[in-house]
Amino acid sequence: MRNGEIWRYLRRALPAMLLIIVVAALMLHFRKSLGPFGRSGFLVALMLSYVWAGWVEFSQLRRCDELRRRLELEAMMLSFIVATGVILGLFFANALKLLAVSFAAAPFVMVGSYVACQLWTRLRYRYWALL
Repeated sequence: MRNGEIWRYLRRALPAMLLIIVVAALMLHFRKSLGPFGRSGFLVALMLSYVWAGWVEFSQLRRCDELRRRLELEAMMLSFIVATGVILGLFFANALKLLAVSFAAAPFVMVGSYVACQLWTRLRYRYWALL
């Protein structure tokens, strides 16, 4: 795809991603000083911003050609399998007192598995276009 499409995607995706980061940072900063209603509000705001980001990704995927769509779906599915397996393994290792793992590691596992699966899929198909 051309540069114009990349910039259009970034204009749509960056506000949603930045909102997720800002809400998550504010939630972590104010979590101890807020009551249950404030925490619930932050959780709702975080989930709505996540839905927005997901919709941007979904609508971008619908505009892609068949090869790009196949690459994205394969990478997402592999990432889901890897991240779910690793997070479940860490959860059970923590529950069995084999390992002390914080739940804060889960987003890093998810992002890391997504990046690794994107790279693996692109290496497999030798496809390096951004969008």
